Amino acid sequence: MSTKAELFQAYLDEHELNMFNRQDIKDEVNTSIFRTAFGVDGKDIPAVVIVDDSAFCMIQVHMAGQVLNDGNKTRLLEMVNNMNAGLKPFKFIFDSQGNLIMVCCLLNADGQMDGDKVNAMLNTILDYLTKEHKKVLEAING
Repeated sequence: MSTKAELFQAYLDEHELNMFNRQDIKDEVNTSIFRTAFGVDGKDIPAVVIVDDSAFCMIQVHMAGQVLNDGNKTRLLEMVNNMNAGLKPFKFIFDSQGNLIMVCCLLNADGQMDGDKVNAMLNTILDYLTKEHKKVLEAING
């Protein structure tokens, strides 16, 4: 387990943020995945905070599953490029299975983990999802 994962867990415990399930991966960078979900429009939108020994912490939100295909690829890639051009705190990507993923990368100094920064970004993401999730899904469905 990474020191940063322990620091983040301590932050969660201290602030009684118990909506996360933690999974420790025994890999070369001591990855820990903190799973949660945002409740938006009556749906649970899965999200993870990925913490390891690197200088980075990743937040990923699963926006829509397996939506990219040969028939809509050009339109959806253009849509994502346009969305990314207007967003600063996070970006959208399609993974290898065609899932639309929101990605945010936060920098943490060596041996440190800023729980307040992660929490602030999660609140920013929730605010975005509350306002835009339905519009994103409508755009995907064309």
